[in-house]
Amino acid sequence: MQKLLFISALVMSTQVQAMTLEQSVAEAINHHPRLQQKYASFEAAVRYKKAAVGDYLPQVKLYGGVGYEEVRYNSGQRVDTDLNRTELGVKVSQLLFDGFRTTSEIDRLEFEQEAERFGLISEAENLSLDVATVYLNLMLSNRVVGLAERNIVEHEDILKDIILRQAKGLSSESDVAQVKARVATSQSGYLAARNEQMDLQARYYDLVGQLPTELHDAKPDFNYVPTSLKLALEQAVKNHPEIDAAINDTQAASSQYEREKSDYWPKLSIELQANKNDNIGGIEGPDEDARAMLMLSYDLYNGGSTNDRAEAAAWQVQQAKSIRQQTEKQVIEGTRLAWNAYEFVGQQRKFYQVNVDQAVQAEQGYQRQFELGRRSLLDVLDAKVEVYLARKNYLSAYYNYHIASYRLINATGQLIESFRVDTPTQWQEEK
Repeated sequence: MQKLLFISALVMSTQVQAMTLEQSVAEAINHHPRLQQKYASFEAAVRYKKAAVGDYLPQVKLYGGVGYEEVRYNSGQRVDTDLNRTELGVKVSQLLFDGFRTTSEIDRLEFEQEAERFGLISEAENLSLDVATVYLNLMLSNRVVGLAERNIVEHEDILKDIILRQAKGLSSESDVAQVKARVATSQSGYLAARNEQMDLQARYYDLVGQLPTELHDAKPDFNYVPTSLKLALEQAVKNHPEIDAAINDTQAASSQYEREKSDYWPKLSIELQANKNDNIGGIEGPDEDARAMLMLSYDLYNGGSTNDRAEAAAWQVQQAKSIRQQTEKQVIEGTRLAWNAYEFVGQQRKFYQVNVDQAVQAEQGYQRQFELGRRSLLDVLDAKVEVYLARKNYLSAYYNYHIASYRLINATGQLIESFRVDTPTQWQEEK
């Protein structure tokens, strides 16, 4: 009852409309927090890279200060002055060489930006698969609810017939009790189907943000479904965004290693500086100067920190390579599992169709034989259950086959493309 009230509240508080699967996917991509978080992370990476490029440009600093200064000696001469000191200056510096640190840092951030972009695409692919799975499961659930309703009606019709037959002395009280038990079972099955339906509606609402009043038939574009396991694996390794993200993470780690090695090199820059000071060094009066200098600095010893940081970065490269290998293994495993589901569920569907046809034929035959007194009531009831289960199994196989198809397309990294859903141009920019 609480679940029913929850769904009713969702319906009342949300403007609902019928949406296709493609529209549902687009709505989820546009508004789901999972994508918003990944997009924010991607945009942050873009800004970090832009910030690093600024190190190539001149750096201009304005500084100033005012305060009290007491000086006893200046250059060996006793002055004993108490003055109010003021400083004002501007400094312009241009980096000429920093051991390739800035270049390596820009490369690192650019690779991280690409890794974030591919991570965003991967999250969108997975979200699209989640929406497709819920959408098709909801379609299946709706059909199962319809079957359950039909099953109740058919059992109630049998109950009415058996009650009439009992009144004529053609059926016993135990026959009536037996059918009533089956009616209760069918009603229980209907409630279970409704419970599953409402759970899926809540899940759909979580992904898309609204509950559709009706669902449109959804089928995958089989032009995107690989025709063999070999082709599926080739496409997955080539196109899957998780692998591309791992590759860029590895390249970012290599650039970080180059950045850490930059401390082995000297730093060279040009500095322009002008000062307008007053009461400096205990000497009353203005103190103004300007200079242009070529500055060189070379870190001769820093306690071995440069070596340690470089070695740590080298190990991070090895870590990134291992993650990249593991990611590829996971993608290959996921593709194999998706292919197996696609193949076997597709084969099951054919047998379930035969099961339905034969079960219906058997039920009709049992019904005629029961009317002639050659079959028991239990035989008819069991045959009806067999038809119900056969139809339910066929529907499950039908929709699971389509879900497996979407899963296989997702494994090859082409699900969003197969939906013809437009994504922001930033998602498609190559390095």
